[in-house]
Amino acid sequence: MSDDDLTRAMRRLDPARTPIDAPIPLDAERRARDFAGSAQRTRRRPAYAVWGSAAAVVVLVLAIVTGVLWMPGSPASALTPEPLVFTSISEDASQVIAQAQERLTDGSGPSSPERRSLSLGWYYSGSPDEAEATVFRREWIDVRWNADLSGSVVTTAAEATNAAGDTVPAGEPTPGTVVGDLQFVQNQFSPLSPTAPEPTVEAMRALVLTSTGAGDQLTAGDAMLGARALLGEWTLTGPQQAALLEVVAQAPGLRVVGTAFDRLGRPVVGLAAVPSGLTTSEATLLLSADTGRIVGFESELLADNDSLKLPAGSVTDYTLWDVFERKARTE
Repeated sequence: MSDDDLTRAMRRLDPARTPIDAPIPLDAERRARDFAGSAQRTRRRPAYAVWGSAAAVVVLVLAIVTGVLWMPGSPASALTPEPLVFTSISEDASQVIAQAQERLTDGSGPSSPERRSLSLGWYYSGSPDEAEATVFRREWIDVRWNADLSGSVVTTAAEATNAAGDTVPAGEPTPGTVVGDLQFVQNQFSPLSPTAPEPTVEAMRALVLTSTGAGDQLTAGDAMLGARALLGEWTLTGPQQAALLEVVAQAPGLRVVGTAFDRLGRPVVGLAAVPSGLTTSEATLLLSADTGRIVGFESELLADNDSLKLPAGSVTDYTLWDVFERKARTE
């Protein structure tokens, strides 16, 4: 299967029928290419039981990596979660990042990096009948892997919310249901960095460049995509996150959007930029106002998208990290 064939398969085989020209997150595409040749059959829901080709793997990978779901509703145009409400602040991007880096050195974060990433996420997909989405079901994505490159990616249904972010009742699958389970034996998992990343700007920049394929002309938006990819595989220490933030700070195109509360009610500061390969969308990186850690990533359309039938300003995906305590409360 060629790169073009794989890309087309990723778009066409999505059970949510995402439009053929909908953008695919760069880290999801990279992970799909890695997983397509290595995923092993394991216990799953019947819908995912047949693994006859690499294209079949792509369907589950999209659901696991990007949280693609179809959503019920009444006939109308598509709806996405309301954007976060930011309050302007006087600090510029360099000041915001410097403050976050200072908080990251207080020793309150993980003492050592962990080959694990737990996130709570949602990703836009049009419903099968092009109905309006009124319920947004989120998913826990738990990536665990080992030094011998074995591991697992387990996706569990989380609570559903409405557009305002309030928790609402929803049908199957109920929260806590395992909806995806990929298992990897030794040497099958393919991470960006098999060993713990060095807490230096140079090491983090190299990983960001590898993950995005952006070349030497790295923009702040590209750096944010790279950060999302890396945080999808590792739980980083404070010094590692500080170095990663410095890569973002040194790239052009970064702006401050202000302070807000994220989709779990945590106080954050938002930094925004446009990725070089996705110029119709803007990425927002959310930094914890308490710890300085990167705790969220969101994408928002900059212009109307006729294919997605979404207006400018629509949120198309979000991912939240540092959610271990929140997940524990649901178990």
